[in-house]
Amino acid sequence: MVACYPGSGAHYVKHVDNPNRDGRCITAIYYLNLNWDVHTCGGLLRIFPEGWREDKVADIEPLFDRLLFFWSDRRNPHEVQPAFDTRYAITLWYFDAAEREEAVRRYDKERLSMEKSSTST
Repeated sequence: MVACYPGSGAHYVKHVDNPNRDGRCITAIYYLNLNWDVHTCGGLLRIFPEGWREDKVADIEPLFDRLLFFWSDRRNPHEVQPAFDTRYAITLWYFDAAEREEAVRRYDKERLSMEKSSTST
């Protein structure tokens, strides 16, 4: 995924990349922001690691050529704080093959069930 935050306070709310066992196990983010100054540009990635006290977070500046890895599941809720300059990042996910296969099976089963119920009415 390529993300471009246009500035003017654009942000992304606190979330988990894989809350429902869809196969994503590791999130990798690569930042493309030349001469980024977090004090004027904002755009911090804030991670709320599971098991840390509420006042303990990891703030990561989206600096050029920085590569970040973290678990995609509920262990690492995270958010992008408001950005006041154009902010670029490339995100990719590493998948667990068995978990992904099971997620596809669940999706197919749910889709078939919905199709059956819509044709029977």
